[in-house]
This record gives sequence, structure tokens and C-alpha cells, in this order.
Amino acid sequence: MDADNSGAPPARGPALADYLIDFPAPLAVAGADLGLGTIISWSSHGVNDLTSALELFYEQGPRLAMAITTIRSTRGIDPRGLPLETPALHLSNFLARAAVHAHSDRYRFDPEDPGPVSDPAARLEHERRTQHATDQAPRSTVTVLCDGRPVTGRRVTALEHSVIELPWHDEHTVLCVGTQDILDKLTLRTSTPEDLAHL
Repeated sequence: MDADNSGAPPARGPALADYLIDFPAPLAVAGADLGLGTIISWSSHGVNDLTSALELFYEQGPRLAMAITTIRSTRGIDPRGLPLETPALHLSNFLARAAVHAHSDRYRFDPEDPGPVSDPAARLEHERRTQHATDQAPRSTVTVLCDGRPVTGRRVTALEHSVIELPWHDEHTVLCVGTQDILDKLTLRTSTPEDLAHL
């Protein structure tokens, strides 16, 4: 029997709930006062079977507005080989994703109009420029309301976007990257099952 004609639902990858089973940190989500609505997608970072971070994405109108990455503590695990989680890398990845998101036909490949550049050399140059801009940008101290309590972190602004790094639930970390207007009024809260059920 052909699997496509079996009447079974199409195969899907793991749901976010599958990753949350072994992820020790509660996920950070955008505060309702930001007006961003529901999370549009998510991704995981890690190596082998170890998930080191979970990232949630929000849009505002046609643009990708913000990504919130909850990074687990490395307490009790060997951090060697885990992905680097730096403001520059998060900004570079966000800008690349935002360029794809802004492409009007991002789900259809057209050889005449391939959309954002996917050439490896161009990607490397993009990462180098983003790293340089982030390295040169001043850092500032910022206070963000997290679950209604003020939490102090660090902010860097480069390439018309900002990255805010905050401690999260004592031993974990949150990195938020997005447009300056959104991060200027950033608030975070701990996710609820309802926030994540559609993912």
C-alpha cells in the first residue's frame, strides 16, 4: 500500500513537547503587553541527544520581530561540543532567518529568483560582518520584567537590532534578539502549556 494513500496523517518531526520532557529549564515567552501574539515556530540547539537550548520565534505583521532562546545551565553536563550561544551568533542567525521570512515566496524555490543568498561564502561573510558589528557595539545594562520581577542583564545593539542576555530561573540563561522597538519594551514570563500547545 502506498503510504501517501493510506489515509494516515502525514509524518511530522518531533513536537516541541517531545523536547520539553528532558529540558530542565522552563521556557521564556514574550509578555502579553508586547502584542506579538502566538509563537509562529521554534527550533532546538544541541548535540547528539542533548538539547542545550530551545528557541521561539514571533512575527509582527510581515516581519520576523523577535526570537527568544532559553539556554539550559551546563551544570552536570560536559559543555564541550555544545553549540556556542553568543549574542553575535544569535544576531547573525536572526538576520538570516528574517531575510528568508521577508521573502514573499519563501516556500517555493524559483531558480530565476532564489531569494536570500544561500551561498556558503556569502553566509560566512554575513557572519563575519555581524560578529564585527557586535564586537564594536557598546554594551549596556538593562532591566527587564521577568514574571513580574525586575531582572538585570546586558544589551548590545548592532545592525538596527538588539540582543538582550538575562539570567533565567536562577541557573539558566535567556537570549532575546529582535528589532529595537520590540526589545525596548521587552517583558518575559514563564511559558504555560497553552502557549506551546500548537507547536
